[in-house]
Amino acid sequence: MSNGEQDYGAWRAEQHRRAQAHAFGWAERAHTEYGQAIRHEDDARARQNADSAWQRDRMAEERRQAQFHGVRSTEALKLAEMWARVARAMADGYLPEPVFAVGGQLLDERTR
Repeated sequence: MSNGEQDYGAWRAEQHRRAQAHAFGWAERAHTEYGQAIRHEDDARARQNADSAWQRDRMAEERRQAQFHGVRSTEALKLAEMWARVARAMADGYLPEPVFAVGGQLLDERTR
């Protein structure tokens, strides 16, 4: 195995590790944002039947915050899923192998 092939294998392993770390990080972020959305929605429900205008204003603000964190949770979940697919593709070998140019011709691993 040539140095180039070894370097490519090491690069691929490192990229796989990074993709896994990104997937995990975004999944944690989605979980955190979802928890905040639930907390804000619970606070809004607690203020729902309040008599004062201040409490109703606060309820509306809590609902806006719940929606904001809900959207952030959804976006983080999409990114986590994307990075998980990238990591799976790298682990399963779906990425193309390197192509080598020799004398003006492109050669892949099968034709060398």
